[in-house]
Amino acid sequence: MQSYINKKIVLLTCVALILFLCGLAGAATVTWTGGGSDNDVSTAANWSGNEAPQDGDNVVFNSTAIDCIWDLNVTLASFTILSGYTGNVAIESSTTLIIAKVKTWTGLGSDNKASTSENWSGNQVPQSGDKVVFDDTSAKNASWDLPDITPGLLTVSSGYSGEIALSNPVSIAGNLTVSGGIFDLNNKDLNVDGNILIASGGIINATSSTITLKGDWRNFGIFIPGTSIVVLEGANRIIYGDTTFYNLVKTVTSADTLYFEAGSTQTIINNLTLQGSVDNLLSLRSTVDDSYWYIGTQGPRNILYVNMKDSYNLGSTVTIILDSIDVGNNINMYFGEDCVCIPLPGILSNSIFQMKIEGLNET
Repeated sequence: MQSYINKKIVLLTCVALILFLCGLAGAATVTWTGGGSDNDVSTAANWSGNEAPQDGDNVVFNSTAIDCIWDLNVTLASFTILSGYTGNVAIESSTTLIIAKVKTWTGLGSDNKASTSENWSGNQVPQSGDKVVFDDTSAKNASWDLPDITPGLLTVSSGYSGEIALSNPVSIAGNLTVSGGIFDLNNKDLNVDGNILIASGGIINATSSTITLKGDWRNFGIFIPGTSIVVLEGANRIIYGDTTFYNLVKTVTSADTLYFEAGSTQTIINNLTLQGSVDNLLSLRSTVDDSYWYIGTQGPRNILYVNMKDSYNLGSTVTIILDSIDVGNNINMYFGEDCVCIPLPGILSNSIFQMKIEGLNET
């Protein structure tokens, strides 16, 4: 059963929320237009910009009478209903909608620890579900030593010029956005249920950490891979921008698609694993059909049970794809049955040509 929210009640609630939820750096503002064919929040055509709300967005209802059915599980920076809106908002009983409180790093404490309340706005340490912000309020370095806290969102704005170093593993329920400063994983693991955005001016130093990501990977800044592992877990996700990974892993047991931004280049220094399973292939696609996505591998490649299109291998040798489907427009990729493939000796040892040897037995 849906829980219907009377507009007036929501307005009173929003008055209290707006005091600390609006005007957030780095958050997009999306406005309900009701222009879609239904009343669902998840329908992009119902929103300004034709994009449904994402983790970290500011949501606004203003000058329409069209009712809304909220069917998204998101963590918002703010949720505002203005006096011009005369409809009702219905939240589905199975939906979790979180409005994050905002805690801003002030660095006014006697140390640089996140566990020191004086280092935060309102002298309050962030709690699970809060939006944590590092902005131009302070350039002081920070040590994240809150092992039991799961921020709803973590944003490092372009105005922050310090360094945030993890002193323990951290999980983020929504998006991680790094637009300034340095986010140093310091050999601690990072779990992000939303997207990771490294904007121009932002740096993530991955060291030897394992990064587990359920959302999209968006790198337009600097990613220092170290000897890290990036594990992609979310379904139907996208890799944007050019990134050099040390280890990159995507494995699925149910049919899924991993998209690569058209024209982007992914370089893998060490291990690359892209693997589906029998009858549940992992599809690898460009964001623009018939436009190449580029990949260069410098170490072992474990690619099997995939359905591949529009890939361009930049390596000096053909990449071997096993138990997979060649949909077309793939360059320097060899699709074959189980085999042993070795470079030809002599002058052809660095050639892209490789030989398939069947039934090879060790002696």
